[in-house]
Amino acid sequence: MGIFNRISSMLKGYANNALDAIEDPKIIVEQAIRDLENVKKETTDAVAQCMAEEKRLNALYEEANKKVTLWHNRAANALKAINENDAKEALEQRNNFKAQADKLKESLDEQKQQVILLRDSLDEINDRIEEAKRRKENIIAQDKVNKANENVNKVLTKTAKNNVFEELERMEEKVNSQKFKIESLRELEKGSNKENDFSKYDSAISTNDDLEALRAEIFGESVESDLDSLKKEIEG
Repeated sequence: MGIFNRISSMLKGYANNALDAIEDPKIIVEQAIRDLENVKKETTDAVAQCMAEEKRLNALYEEANKKVTLWHNRAANALKAINENDAKEALEQRNNFKAQADKLKESLDEQKQQVILLRDSLDEINDRIEEAKRRKENIIAQDKVNKANENVNKVLTKTAKNNVFEELERMEEKVNSQKFKIESLRELEKGSNKENDFSKYDSAISTNDDLEALRAEIFGESVESDLDSLKKEIEG
């Protein structure tokens, strides 16, 4: 039957898809489960049809056997009535139904075998569906891990190609250089402040000079000379 070829192809296809899920494992596994569900439905329908046919053949076989028994008894009764012609005719009918029953038995046996095979296929499909459902989450989780690792590898590869660490070192040197520059400017600012602190004395010296100049202007140089002479006498 064509259904067996379809089941076989589907089961092989499922195995290949589950192992070779290159594009998107989630999509392929889910599609495989949907396909198996469809085949399960077809197989269930086929099993039901085969079982119905088995019942029909079995009914015809039982009816043929009843006819065999009926004509056998008629032949026996005709022979008992010493009517050989009727007995022969009855035996011919019995033999016809016997031949018919034998053919029906062959068909019935074949049909029973078909039902067994389809039932086994249906059981296998159910097992595959349950297996796929159990493995689905693991496959999806592993795929996420693989993609994450792949992205990390891409980043690391890109980092190596772009010499990111060299760029970081260059930026670090630049920042440190800026830091040293700021420290130097602060030191210069401190030096400038110190100069301002002592500038008041420069102002004092300038004021004293102005004071002496003013004294000389008012009192004249004689005052200064007298002071110098007095100073020398004291020291002498």
